[in-house]
Amino acid sequence: MVMVLLALVMLIIWNFIPDRPYMILGWSFVVGASISILVREAIAPSPEMRINQIAALFFIIISLYGFGYIFQTL
Repeated sequence: MVMVLLALVMLIIWNFIPDRPYMILGWSFVVGASISILVREAIAPSPEMRINQIAALFFIIISLYGFGYIFQTL
């Protein structure tokens, strides 16, 4: 949960201060949190396992799009 909150904070800061480090760090936190969610669900499944997995994959896809945007603008 902390990584998701840090990702949100970094991406909100990036909206007001459009520097690349905030965006890169924010997307990195999103990837890390998503992988953490997938690993946690693999080790200890919860009743909402499918929803969590879909959300984590959605976040990874969006973050890959964000990283593609970063590398395209370099």
